[in-house]
Amino acid sequence: MTEIVFIDGNNLLYAMHEHAPVPSVGRETLVRIVERWARTGQDDVTVVFDGPTPRGGMAAQLASPRIDVQYSAPKSADDIIIAQVKRAKNPGQVRVISSDTAIQYEARMRRCRATDCLAFIQELYPPHSQKGGKAPQKTDPKENLSQDADEWLNYFGLDNIEEEPFDGFDAMN
Repeated sequence: MTEIVFIDGNNLLYAMHEHAPVPSVGRETLVRIVERWARTGQDDVTVVFDGPTPRGGMAAQLASPRIDVQYSAPKSADDIIIAQVKRAKNPGQVRVISSDTAIQYEARMRRCRATDCLAFIQELYPPHSQKGGKAPQKTDPKENLSQDADEWLNYFGLDNIEEEPFDGFDAMN
């Protein structure tokens, strides 16, 4: 059975920045990732981004032969997705990807399947597709600063130098 999938593009982008195991994801990368995911099934996939349709080369970069990429201007992507959900002839075949509670509510009221973005990201990056079978852990870069500083001091032979206390500006005269 073919599933009709509507993805809230900006909502998924935001979630990808927070939870995806890849560095910065923009619209083009998101389209390619969703395109790759869509190849695994016979789903009819539409990604709706907020705002106007880009012009020129950017429009070509964001186009996809596998998925439908739409832009919402002058409305919001939420408005477009909710309108599509309301028009669905077979709501049981419709799936909405968004963490927006209004969209999820509307989808469930119409008996469509609603998936939040975090759960969808886990579909896009299943554990078995990553080395060691585990999702990468995000770390705070500040956690390693002390260790990095010690390594550099050691490298330059400065790790055994004792620091003299700073007397203030009188010591500079």
